[in-house]
Amino acid sequence: MIARRLAAGLVLAATALTVTLTVQHRAAPAPRTRTAVAAPAGTAPAVTSPTVAAPNSADLMFAQMMIAHHEQAVRMSQAVLGKTGVPERTTDIARFIVRDQQREIDAMTDWLAAWGQAPTGGHDHMGPGPGMLTEAQLHRLDTATGPQATTMYLSDMIEHHRGAIAMARRLLDGTGRNVFTHGVAKHVINEQTAEVDAMRALLPTRSSQ
Repeated sequence: MIARRLAAGLVLAATALTVTLTVQHRAAPAPRTRTAVAAPAGTAPAVTSPTVAAPNSADLMFAQMMIAHHEQAVRMSQAVLGKTGVPERTTDIARFIVRDQQREIDAMTDWLAAWGQAPTGGHDHMGPGPGMLTEAQLHRLDTATGPQATTMYLSDMIEHHRGAIAMARRLLDGTGRNVFTHGVAKHVINEQTAEVDAMRALLPTRSSQ
């Protein structure tokens, strides 16, 4: 029953994200200014189009760092999907993370290109993003097997998600101003909070899965 509810929830979330990112891909993410639509003489005043705030440095840094953060989550999930002895409920979550976060990587990469920015912004001096694994931790996950890999993946991904949620909240608390990055931040908070809850529920019962 839990597995069915989780699977249904993940499918709904994936559908919602697909619609959101499709709309956002179709909208030009480049900064727009308020422009008037010409109207014939004697008609009502021209209608102005809404203004989309240009991304500031916080928006750009968020997108660049979240791409790196998501790429590591995809790598972690692909690692556990390549193993035997991992419970189905765990692999369901891993597959969803790969699909969900790869879509966001692609969207943010396109936005940065439209804004004249590279997907990576040279933020190495700031260290890894919150919750990201070290190379040593990634190696341990790569070499773990069965139940050990399951426990390690769930525990590490919970902390990884919490780091992404912290990044998203910081952007929404006032540092960022662009509608596209705000949309990703809100999705990260909502979706990854639900995934953390699902993964925490799997940890105590992993031996019986």
